[in-house]
Amino acid sequence: MRKLNAKQKKFIDQWFNRMWTGAGSVYTVDQMTPDEQNQLQAMNDHETLWQNADRYINDKAVAIQYG
Repeated sequence: MRKLNAKQKKFIDQWFNRMWTGAGSVYTVDQMTPDEQNQLQAMNDHETLWQNADRYINDKAVAIQYG
């Protein structure tokens, strides 16, 4: 199983930090614009990209909420 690469994590981090306004504001890659999703996919497309991205986003949100 492939994982998110450093470029993808950085892209998600930047997007997350722009979008985060509190608990429940950011929770899935589906909240990205289609252009942002295409950029993320172009960096390293693989069979579990969307699940990995969702998990990464969720882990970031939980870390902020619960320290």
